[in-house]
Amino acid sequence: MGIERLTSSLLKEADEEATKVIQAAEWHVKKMKEDERSKHTALKNEAEKEIEKLLSEQKNERLAWARLEAKRINAEAREDAIKHVIDDFFSSLKEVKKGKEYKNFLSKNVSAAVTELGGMKLKVRVRKEDKKLLSRLPKSCKVSTDLDALGGALVETHDGKMKVDLTLETLFELRRDELRKMIAGKLFGGEKK
Repeated sequence: MGIERLTSSLLKEADEEATKVIQAAEWHVKKMKEDERSKHTALKNEAEKEIEKLLSEQKNERLAWARLEAKRINAEAREDAIKHVIDDFFSSLKEVKKGKEYKNFLSKNVSAAVTELGGMKLKVRVRKEDKKLLSRLPKSCKVSTDLDALGGALVETHDGKMKVDLTLETLFELRRDELRKMIAGKLFGGEKK
């Protein structure tokens, strides 16, 4: 019986040892599963943060593009409005030219140009309908009605070396930026661009 007890005792110890090894292995497996879950959760959280970051960057990029596009459209609309006012201005010149202010403008500025170029033979070019609006000019001035402009005058020496351009188009071009600012101020007030 001694061998049976010894065998039984050894089997019991082996069972206990096997149980301990199995429990340790199960604990390690459980620990590994928990570690993997933690790693998985950390990777998932990191991926979600990266996706959020990418989405935020994409959103900001699209918003910036939309703001730029809105500014471009707004600038084009403003430019169209200013251009429309300028076109209307040129269209309304026919009516303005019928007024006393235009006659005074033409007479005063042509006389000033003649005085500035004084002492020479001069040629004053105007539109046919504007000839009657000129005040008396010196005898050294010859008035020609061949001006191809909306209005105003061109005063030049007979050799054409010196000119004073008083055409409405040239006067407008000289003050274009100032007039555009004035028109923009009237149309859009004190708005910031």
